[in-house]
Amino acid sequence: MKSKKIYSYSIFKQLVSFTIVISVVPIILITGFLFQKIERLIVGDLVNSHEQITAQYMKNIEEKMLQYQNSLDFIANNTIILDTLTNSSAAKSPYKKGQEISTEVTKSLLLDRPSEIRNCMIYSKIAENPVYGNKATMIEAAKKESWYRNKKALNEGWFTYLSAGKGQTILSILREIEKIDLLNYTKKDIGIVKLDIFMERLFSPGKNWENDKSNFDVIVYGADGKALYDSDQNKGEVLSEFLKRQADGEQYHNGKIHTISDYVVASTSLEEYGMNILFLFANSELMEKKGEIQLLVIPLLLLVILAILFFSYLFTYRFSARVGALVQKIKVAETGDLTITEPIAGSDEIAYLDKQFSHMLKKLEKLIRKNYIQQLENKETQLRNLQLQINPHFLYNTLETISSIAAVNQAFVVCDMCEKLGEIFRYSLGKNYGEFVTIAQELHHTQNYIFIQKIRYNERFEVFYNVEADVDRYMILRFILQPIVENAIVHGLGNLTSKGTLEISIRREKEALLIVIEDDGVGMDEERVRDLNAFINEPKEVQDNKKSIGIRNVNQRIQLSCGNEYGISIDSMPYQGSRFCIRLPLIQRGGDM
Repeated sequence: MKSKKIYSYSIFKQLVSFTIVISVVPIILITGFLFQKIERLIVGDLVNSHEQITAQYMKNIEEKMLQYQNSLDFIANNTIILDTLTNSSAAKSPYKKGQEISTEVTKSLLLDRPSEIRNCMIYSKIAENPVYGNKATMIEAAKKESWYRNKKALNEGWFTYLSAGKGQTILSILREIEKIDLLNYTKKDIGIVKLDIFMERLFSPGKNWENDKSNFDVIVYGADGKALYDSDQNKGEVLSEFLKRQADGEQYHNGKIHTISDYVVASTSLEEYGMNILFLFANSELMEKKGEIQLLVIPLLLLVILAILFFSYLFTYRFSARVGALVQKIKVAETGDLTITEPIAGSDEIAYLDKQFSHMLKKLEKLIRKNYIQQLENKETQLRNLQLQINPHFLYNTLETISSIAAVNQAFVVCDMCEKLGEIFRYSLGKNYGEFVTIAQELHHTQNYIFIQKIRYNERFEVFYNVEADVDRYMILRFILQPIVENAIVHGLGNLTSKGTLEISIRREKEALLIVIEDDGVGMDEERVRDLNAFINEPKEVQDNKKSIGIRNVNQRIQLSCGNEYGISIDSMPYQGSRFCIRLPLIQRGGDM
């Protein structure tokens, strides 16, 4: 129903609609796919860029933290500091010892950018040897501070706190100072070294990027979700949203853009210190690149679509005009005007249809002119047919006269021949038969013909019949057996010096009727059989008196009436006889196949 509705429109509208569907729609879909592909490439570039930035940033942080750890290790293993803390000599005052330790601590801070360090302090646990200085004091001073009472800070070796005054976040790293006795294989805990670092200076993006230029912000937060450092001081809502999404199960991984508010976010961690770092990149770069793609793709897409529509309209208009001209010729012919007008230009199918239509008009005009003459000639033909009807009656009467004379003279063979010949005449004239007859009728006609031929050849061959009992309910074409039998007798058995045999078999084989006429005559060689099979299956009219025109005519009749899958096939061997197979459809009485 839908196709009928489509074909109810003009061919111009159909072609325009088809062009839009087959070209414009796929172009839009392909462009959309390419747009998404390019967008994914841009996103991939941005992700790679962000990954490089975060990797470089984390590398700088880790290198600095390693330097701090190395500095603490150097301080904790400094022999001068160890000797000063453990030597209880009264020659030096506690302040003198504290000053010596402070000097060594300052020299031990092997850092490129010491401005990130707020302070470094050693707390001695040896009560009998007190030390006091700007970078050294006794453990009693540490006991007054909150971090010392924080077992977690002592176990993990680090903690954070807010400095007095400006309230800056400080990262403190702890390291125990131990005195090892190599003689007794013992070690003694003699103090703690604490290094304080400004987190703002340590984690600042500008301090960790080339030329002190950064295009991102950083938020450092702990396991409890509290911000320890915020490079912009105004991104608290971004951190809250990020933590909320993480709690909801959203995964933040590489290879994908994650946005919160107006930022593209990426996350990593500084596991050794239990800190998480959130990177915030302004997504304006992503929007700018998307805008560039839209400005490039959308106008190009519109231009391509307009060009397709213009050329499709132009082509469709010209094409439909040629079709319209052919339709107009047909409408004129419907009125009875068979005048041939100007042909449609071109060499395509439309021009070919126009040429054939004009040719048909010419033939139609000739047929109309001949129709009157044919009607006159038809009356004359009817008169001739009335005259020809006299001939069969004359022949029948003549055969009966001959038969009577033969009976009087006791020539009974002549009587039988006259009877068989009369039946052959009646069957040939076909007054009581149609194009198709029963197998029994065709077989009876063939038997009459064989009777006369056996008398002619002085009983030089025997005939055997092998017919299935139920095949008589099928119909076959009239006059298809006699020409094959004639060929077998004349060309196969007639040239034998001894007595031959002819066998006629009729049986049903699957969904077809198979008739086999086989003789043991002189046979034919392979080349002759091949030529004969080709000759009887040649579709064009061929005149060749040396070949079996009768067999060819029978084969052509079978294929015209029943189809090309049916017909005659010939097999033969020299001096071993020939075999003719006739394959026919199963046509029951009444015309049902």
